[in-house]
Amino acid sequence: MKKVAVIGASGNMGRRYTMILEQCCLCKVIRIDIDSILGIEFLTCDGFIIATPTETHFEIIKELACHDKPILCEKPITKSIDELKAILELPDLDLSMINQYEFLDSENEGHTIYNYFKTGSDSLYWDCINIIGTARTTFEVKNCSLIWNCGLNGVLLSISEMDQAYIDNIFGWVTGWRNKDYILPTHLKVLEHINEKG
Repeated sequence: MKKVAVIGASGNMGRRYTMILEQCCLCKVIRIDIDSILGIEFLTCDGFIIATPTETHFEIIKELACHDKPILCEKPITKSIDELKAILELPDLDLSMINQYEFLDSENEGHTIYNYFKTGSDSLYWDCINIIGTARTTFEVKNCSLIWNCGLNGVLLSISEMDQAYIDNIFGWVTGWRNKDYILPTHLKVLEHINEKG
């Protein structure tokens, strides 16, 4: 990819992805706010990154799907399984979801744990969708620790590894990494966990 549009480029994650694309992937970035009018330059992009609030993803993906270009979307894609299934049924959709944890994963089969007091606006379990989705055995996620604590499949991670993991994720997508098959089972796994917790 030589030119990538980042929708929601002025937000926290949008700024991160823009810098990775420019500095590490050497891509030209078209910065687009969520309410921008899409122009010719936008339509000539090689791919799209969606870094907007979750509730906007469904409509944005539907709009972008007709351009037949790779789409990388922030997590979760949506909190509605009906919306997700409708998206995944779109013909020839090249959709991936951010999962920096995949780039920190080992072949271990141990317990997965996440505990940190800061969570985003989607709720703890949806914010931890990739920790839950990448866990191969048992897992638990909490938000009662002042210190970031994450062990993925039995391997303790350091928060200092996150910046590089995001770089690896974006660079991987630009050069061909995809995870479409991971999206539906991971969303279903989160919903199952939410229902179990009541």
